[in-house]
Amino acid sequence: MNQLARLSPDTRARFTSAEFLHMVESGAFEGMKVELIDGELERMNPPMGGHAAAQADVLIELASVTPKDRLRGEVGIVLNDSTVVACDAALLRQPIVENRFLTPNDVRLVVEIAQTTQSRDMGLKRMLYAQAGIPTYWVIDGVRRVVHVYADPVEGDYSSVHTVRFGEALSVPGCEAAITLD
Repeated sequence: MNQLARLSPDTRARFTSAEFLHMVESGAFEGMKVELIDGELERMNPPMGGHAAAQADVLIELASVTPKDRLRGEVGIVLNDSTVVACDAALLRQPIVENRFLTPNDVRLVVEIAQTTQSRDMGLKRMLYAQAGIPTYWVIDGVRRVVHVYADPVEGDYSSVHTVRFGEALSVPGCEAAITLD
């Protein structure tokens, strides 16, 4: 049928993380939520009200057992030379005073709130975080009222996976404490 012919095998524009960050700083994506996945831009849906409430809840719970200067909400992480993603919350290894995107070495825990993004958060994002060496990854599934806990990245995926129901103790990495989500 009538299809567009490509003049070369791949004519799509691809970007490096550095190019993407420069575009972000220049305001190219003002009013948009955009991630860079393997060099390609992906537009994200804006979070809904329930998402914001769940994000606030997990940050408040984490702040009750860890220093506040080690927590970030809605922060970008440069995973590699072609991938920059935003997470809903992050627990840092140590305080960071400068205003910058995080790197995998900065992060002890990444949290995603999955209300409408379960397949992406438990698929693509899980693999990206594991490949980058993020030690622990939580996917908070408010629909099923569980937290999927991924830990110990090995060869591009997490070797430890378990589920914690809301109302049960959820161990916080890097400290002796646990939190409970409702």
